[in-house]
Amino acid sequence: MAINRWRLLRLLVFGILFLGLVLSIIFFIYYKKTHITTDNAYVRGHIHWVYPRINGSVIQVLVEDNQSVKKGQILVLLDPEEYKVKLLESKAELGLALSRLKEAEVHVKAVKAEVNLNKAEFAKAKADFRRAKVLYQKRVISKEKYERYLTNYEVSQAKLMAIKESLKQAKMQIKTAKENVNLCKRKVEVDQLNLKYTTIIAPVSGYVTKKSVEVGQRVNPNRPLLAIVPLDEIWIEANYKEGQLEKIRPGQRVKIKIDAYPDKRFYGQVESIQAGTGAVFSLFPPENATGNWVKVTQRIPVKIVFTHPNNKDNKVLRIGMSAVTTVLVK
Repeated sequence: MAINRWRLLRLLVFGILFLGLVLSIIFFIYYKKTHITTDNAYVRGHIHWVYPRINGSVIQVLVEDNQSVKKGQILVLLDPEEYKVKLLESKAELGLALSRLKEAEVHVKAVKAEVNLNKAEFAKAKADFRRAKVLYQKRVISKEKYERYLTNYEVSQAKLMAIKESLKQAKMQIKTAKENVNLCKRKVEVDQLNLKYTTIIAPVSGYVTKKSVEVGQRVNPNRPLLAIVPLDEIWIEANYKEGQLEKIRPGQRVKIKIDAYPDKRFYGQVESIQAGTGAVFSLFPPENATGNWVKVTQRIPVKIVFTHPNNKDNKVLRIGMSAVTTVLVK
């Protein structure tokens, strides 16, 4: 009787263990279907490289690596003296161009007055010539007097044509002078901007990193001075295998674990799925139509944004940190 009880107890224990195993397997399968996880995930963010817009010598650097800065804060000062001199020269050229324009306008007014005078003289000479012609045909005046009126008419006509040509040239001078004034104004504006660019300010709020500028250094627009990283605009880039994407949709909740902070939990949601695999957008994309082809499972980057981007816990994150993300699917 005791043996039967012992068997029954063993069967009961075995049954409980078996049932627990079955339930565990069922729970594991269900979990895998509703929780899609990858450890190929990293913290990403915007990196704003700060370039000088002009050539210049650095006279002051007002920030250090890892320093927090605000948008509009002064970062670096370049020597402004050479640009002040250029601006003064441009303003002097503009003043000279304006005076030349004024002279040209005065000259045009004088020529216009002369044109009006010559028009009156030509009209009188023309009228005198017509009367003299009629009188000459009637034998009232001599040929010599008639020719004198004819000569006066022709001289007045030639003089009027010459002064009109002078007026045309004077107007062309005004046009050239105006173009020169506009050119000088643009040069002044450019020099004013260049002087303004000797003060380099932060384009965004964030943290200074990769600072490579020092006092006395000669800088140019082709080389960055530093970078600014705004840590309140970070996200997770999770690279899921293509076979895991079937149920992933934008808007789904995500649990995030950062390797650097194993005891903290972060939460977010799927914002978008990249339009191609990571390999397609690499520097040397694969050419599967050439050589011996070997199938390789591709990964698709999924952008995951933090549900509470202003949470203080997010401030401890840094771009490039490793993460484990679990998308909760239905």
